[in-house]
Amino acid sequence: MNSFRLRSLAAIVLLVIAFGCDREEEVPAFVKNNTVKPVDFLSSSTFTTLNVEIGYVQGFEPKQSALNHLKTFLEERLNKTVVKFTTHTIPATGRVSITVDAIRENEKAQRKLVTSGNELTAYIVFFDTEYSESTSTQKVLGIAYGVSSMAVFAKTADGFARSDMPARATLETFILNHEFSHILGLVNNGVPMVAPHQDTAHGAHCSNPDCLMYWQAETNVRLGDLLGPDDVPGLDASCIADLKAHGGK
Repeated sequence: MNSFRLRSLAAIVLLVIAFGCDREEEVPAFVKNNTVKPVDFLSSSTFTTLNVEIGYVQGFEPKQSALNHLKTFLEERLNKTVVKFTTHTIPATGRVSITVDAIRENEKAQRKLVTSGNELTAYIVFFDTEYSESTSTQKVLGIAYGVSSMAVFAKTADGFARSDMPARATLETFILNHEFSHILGLVNNGVPMVAPHQDTAHGAHCSNPDCLMYWQAETNVRLGDLLGPDDVPGLDASCIADLKAHGGK
């Protein structure tokens, strides 16, 4: 049975949809503000604008509806005056698989925006190859590999849901919202919990099976049912309380 996961070095894996995420604290040297932390995304005390840069290999561009849902998700949870998205193409990797070190090198070459002044930046890249830690039975669909960076392995995702199916947009929405929530510090992954709700057996994940941050998503996203992005689960009350307590909303 094939599976995918998300872990942070946050990766997405489907067994059912299972998540095993461990926050990777390394900050790329080319990011000017090397003290970026989850509260900087949540509050407006230092940065009032968030610019999300999205790079993608031609033919593996993200579904627009998934990006729209991520933008709405961020606007609902972050105290930012403006949340902007910019997109551009990047060269094909020419790889069968890619390691996290190679992903970081690719970001250094392709990332155009840096955190400066009152503008905080995040970077999302959609690749034409699979992650090096994928196996024949466990496929990684996405990783959050830094304090402001995440990768989606779009070619691998295509193996679970064709690009013309509603399920593809649903899957991308789930990957993007879940991984970005790790960048925001969930669960106990950079912002302390208001009340205990971490599933410690599965890392930085919520104990509520109905929450976006639950480690196993079989009950949340059923690709075979061709659910739309509006059906992707949201954060539960405990996760929202954590964000609010640290500058979010």
